[in-house]
Amino acid sequence: MIKTLSELEELLPLSPEEKEAFERVSSVYPFSSSEYYIRLARKSEAVRKMVLPSLEEIDEDVQSAGEDDPLNEERDSKVPNLTHRYPDRVLLITTNYCPVLCRYCMRKRNWKRPTFTISEDEVEGALSYIRSNPQVRDVLISGGDPLTLPLDLLEKVLLELKKLPHVEVVRIGTRVPVVDPERVLRRDLLFLIERSEKVWVNTHFNHPDEITPEAKEAVRALLKCGAPVNNQTVLLKGINDSVETLEKLFRNLQKIKVRPYYLFHCDPVKGVIHFSTSITRGLEILKELFKRLSPLAIPYYAVDGPGGYGKVPLLPHRFRVENGKYLFESFNGKWFVMEDR
Repeated sequence: MIKTLSELEELLPLSPEEKEAFERVSSVYPFSSSEYYIRLARKSEAVRKMVLPSLEEIDEDVQSAGEDDPLNEERDSKVPNLTHRYPDRVLLITTNYCPVLCRYCMRKRNWKRPTFTISEDEVEGALSYIRSNPQVRDVLISGGDPLTLPLDLLEKVLLELKKLPHVEVVRIGTRVPVVDPERVLRRDLLFLIERSEKVWVNTHFNHPDEITPEAKEAVRALLKCGAPVNNQTVLLKGINDSVETLEKLFRNLQKIKVRPYYLFHCDPVKGVIHFSTSITRGLEILKELFKRLSPLAIPYYAVDGPGGYGKVPLLPHRFRVENGKYLFESFNGKWFVMEDR
């Protein structure tokens, strides 16, 4: 992993402003990247913005509306590293380590802590909680990045969850196929995912430039071992907040059999606020995408309620009620009427 300014400059020429930002910001919010992702940043301005520190991250005027944990994940923790908010789903945080520290990360607070990996005792505590709560049918394994865990530890988590009849779905949230795709291609990892049977992979492409031949190969390998692959994108100002960029991203994801699942409004996280668009802008983009894309290529646009209220999907307002009748706006902007029978 590339962590220091000198290591970074060997791979990526930096402007004086970028050097200053690195030196001032990395003491507050550290820097880390795979060599692969830095090579991609040479060719892509969008990737460059997602990976390089910016002075806006530590500008108190810009970040004043942000909080370290606006979604109250830690408040809703039932046992160490496990959050249970929705009735049928739990979140298991397995590490705070990622190959690339994306500058818009919603768990940026964890960058300030020493690197940790969930212990075997903590794994057993989480599994015991899940065993004793039969309403839990969906377990999201997140981090950091779970695909960086020691394989024996990941194996314990996945194969123990496989044994639980009430757990029907195990989701792995990972950006590794995007930022370090070679790591996915380990035979032992792919075999484990195949044996685990219940695994779905939620990955995280934000820009069409990230869909490289290497990333496609990583996705193809996951699909071959039986894991459906969905994608979560964050709407980021100056990076992907245009109809054209997101249309290209979602079309290209569909080409490689990755289902666009969520388009998240940027969370109000301290150190991240400068990436945030308005909700109105997000809805405008989504409305235009409905004119251009099949529903299979359109994700849910969602906000995650500050304070722990959970995710709320948003749709453009394309109908109204008048005199007991519904008026709907079609994909091409024309209106039609249906009675409420």
